[in-house]
Amino acid sequence: MTKIKKGDLIELDFIGTFKDNGEIFDLTIESEAKKNKIYDPNFKYKPMKAFVGSGQLLKGIDKKLVGSEIGKKMEFDLEPKEAFGSRNSKLIQLISLNKLRSKKVNPVVGMRLDVDGQQATVRSVNGGRVLLDFNHPFAGKDVHYMLKPIKVFSIIKDKVSFSTELLGFQAEGLKVEGKKVTFKLPNKEKLGKPFLDLIVKQVKKLVPEVSDVTIT
Repeated sequence: MTKIKKGDLIELDFIGTFKDNGEIFDLTIESEAKKNKIYDPNFKYKPMKAFVGSGQLLKGIDKKLVGSEIGKKMEFDLEPKEAFGSRNSKLIQLISLNKLRSKKVNPVVGMRLDVDGQQATVRSVNGGRVLLDFNHPFAGKDVHYMLKPIKVFSIIKDKVSFSTELLGFQAEGLKVEGKKVTFKLPNKEKLGKPFLDLIVKQVKKLVPEVSDVTIT
């Protein structure tokens, strides 16, 4: 059986639940969504692709995957430090209600907001002040996962293509010659050199078989 190594691009199915009440908070399997009556017709259920050890997955999941076998189902619990992190009181802040209203935002409890580029949850609105929680919504929670790695992608072309998709771009006309990769990006001129350099760096980092990247 094929065993997974750090850096492999894999495809996996999973079901994530909160350990205390068994509530599903994330999954990739349509039949399980329907079975548990949480099916969303607007969501596209399909296996997830990820580079193992790249930070795409939870720290605890990365650790469990390394050395595991393709096609073998696993179930395990993760403590907060291996999942969504522990709650940090320093990430809870009070701000003025007027500050949000000046940005045409009318906060209500439970709302998720983008505040100066950071995501926060509104915990309370009282006396002209808003309590914002910048912790991850699942911070401090123990979680349980059912996970099944399905496939390892070994073709360099597939790995390069996915590495650019992670930055929101589809590589076009992708060609691989030894350790050299060439591809086109739509509207390349508008992206600017710093972002193009970032794409090149991303490809080389996630696909170490590649040493030369040219964007035409």
